[in-house]
Amino acid sequence: MSSTPAPRPTRRLQAARLIGLAVVGVLGMIVTEAPRGHFGAASQVTLLGAIYAAALVLLALVFSLGALQGRRWAARGSLILLSVNVSAFLPALVHDFPVAGSVMLWSVVQVANEFFVDDTRAQRVRRHEQKAPTPASVWIQRYGPAARHILAVSLIANLSIVGFEIAASWVSDLTCLLLGLGVVALTGPFMLAVVRQQPRHLAWLALVLLGAPWSATLSAGLVALALYQVVVFGFVLARGPLFDDLVQSFLHRPALLLLSTFGSMAVTGALVLSFPASARGEPLSFLDALFTATSAACITGLAVLDTASTFSPFGQAVILILIQLGGLGIMVLSTFATILLGGRLALRSEQALEEILDIQSPGAAYELASFIVVATLALEALGAGILALRFSQHGMEPLDAIWYGMFHAVGAFCHAGFALWPDSLVSQQSDPVVLGVIMALVVVGSVGFSVLAALWLRARGEHRRFSLQTRVVLWMTLALTLVGTLLYALLEWNATLAGMTTPEKWMNALFQSITLRSGGFNTVDFATVEQATMAVMMVWMFIGAAPGGTGGGIKVTTLAVLAAALPALLYNQPRAVLMRRAIPNDIVYRAATIVTVAGFITVIAVVIMLATHNLPFSHVLFEVVSAVGTVGLSLGITEDLHAIGKWVLIALMFIGRVGPTSLALALGAQKTGRVTFPEGRLMVG
Repeated sequence: MSSTPAPRPTRRLQAARLIGLAVVGVLGMIVTEAPRGHFGAASQVTLLGAIYAAALVLLALVFSLGALQGRRWAARGSLILLSVNVSAFLPALVHDFPVAGSVMLWSVVQVANEFFVDDTRAQRVRRHEQKAPTPASVWIQRYGPAARHILAVSLIANLSIVGFEIAASWVSDLTCLLLGLGVVALTGPFMLAVVRQQPRHLAWLALVLLGAPWSATLSAGLVALALYQVVVFGFVLARGPLFDDLVQSFLHRPALLLLSTFGSMAVTGALVLSFPASARGEPLSFLDALFTATSAACITGLAVLDTASTFSPFGQAVILILIQLGGLGIMVLSTFATILLGGRLALRSEQALEEILDIQSPGAAYELASFIVVATLALEALGAGILALRFSQHGMEPLDAIWYGMFHAVGAFCHAGFALWPDSLVSQQSDPVVLGVIMALVVVGSVGFSVLAALWLRARGEHRRFSLQTRVVLWMTLALTLVGTLLYALLEWNATLAGMTTPEKWMNALFQSITLRSGGFNTVDFATVEQATMAVMMVWMFIGAAPGGTGGGIKVTTLAVLAAALPALLYNQPRAVLMRRAIPNDIVYRAATIVTVAGFITVIAVVIMLATHNLPFSHVLFEVVSAVGTVGLSLGITEDLHAIGKWVLIALMFIGRVGPTSLALALGAQKTGRVTFPEGRLMVG
């Protein structure tokens, strides 16, 4: 280690990391469920636990003060605290593996970051802040890394208090209160500089006062502090180099970023859903929590537990957040992937957004991502408002109506089939307003950002020719919707649609046709559908939605390319032609590879499921296709699966969400080799 004192921003980050190690260790000691261990049961502080906490806090304070003063001996502080945490929590692994393992993993990651990442991170911060020397940017340069870390630790601490229901513990409350007050003192100058620069941001701080008024009670103060920290954390991240780093990471390692993003969301969501506060009764097992979190983050909708009766309002909120993050994540990342692969988006020829699509510039990428987020939230808010009004007209309490409207609007746009009714939307099958809003949100979310933006510009009066991407998506969506409606009505007119009026039959047939392509909701009992209908449904689920949208499947453009390639192969034409445009052969190969790999994965999963479960073949195939296509529909066997089946579906949902885009990126990044081989002839067919 160099004898030269570290720069002040690095020293502050080192001190913040030491405090974070102490806070996580103390809270981990409280929430660890080890009745027969040295930490005792959850919310209990044993004598050994108190000694450990006191020693940890004392060490953290001593070494953090030394770090701030640039003392050389302080550099050993993180290693010493790591040793203390690992030694204390290693015996607790036997009693409470998730909590003890999380504390140990956090400690190891923080120490690793300190020794391997800090120098390059500080250089990126300095390069980033040289662009805009404002008071806020100067603060970011000096205190940004430390503030981001301590804010993350403080938010994790507040989440732990709520999730593990330890608000009655004075140790945890005092820890979070002191940490929150320290955050206010640290970030106060930054927020004042931000408000002075842009007074409109004062509204975000006003929400803190409206959300949790300050009072004499400690709980209200902690809630207000937590809300303040959420707002400040967003500003600190937005003003820092994080987004620039993400853009550069996507440009250089797009598939890896895609995999790590959804993998991190699923694991983090599983940990939070396993909190006692997430369930109405006994806490979920980690496997069930991971299944639910993966289904929500990968916006699928398959569930091994009933959402309304199993999960508390806190757990439902976690599921909603995972759905929203998963929907926004796939829209942003897949849109960037389309551009990176050379796709001709509809907006590329639009002067109004030409600069936004130049993602070689991090600022332009930030504008593109912001545009997608704002458009998504606006559409969801509109749908949530209509649904909430309709639910209140049905006699639902105002707050319940708002929650139900928001939950189902976000779920519909993001194509996550989670519902707060046990029968999905069967109870709403005769309400044209509810079904109409859900169908509209599903369709809008399925077509992709590029198509939405092109339609928006056309609606504003800019009459320019749609790109091939937009035209293919619109025509394929229309064709699949109409054909699916006719087939479902024809096959189920006197089956699942029996007992409805003629308009209701057509409305529900249309709903199933739309939701089959990754929507995930149902208004009829799919357990009683005809075998022929089941086959059609699986085909529609396998096809899915459009690239850049929130739906899954192999994508409608993939099907269109293969359909165009078929006559080219039959008539020995050199290129496939689609809507009077020649399709490059590499795109045809990419489409064929995606379909082949998806089919191969489906076959393997079906074999494993049949070998480990005594279930009908049709039901297993339907479940597997639903998971691969991230649809979320089921014939009722999800709750009957044992551990192996759940792990298989978890893997399928993850592959179905990130697989097609990652595979396309991997194929698109391949370069033609210089080595050529002599041709060989084979008889096929």
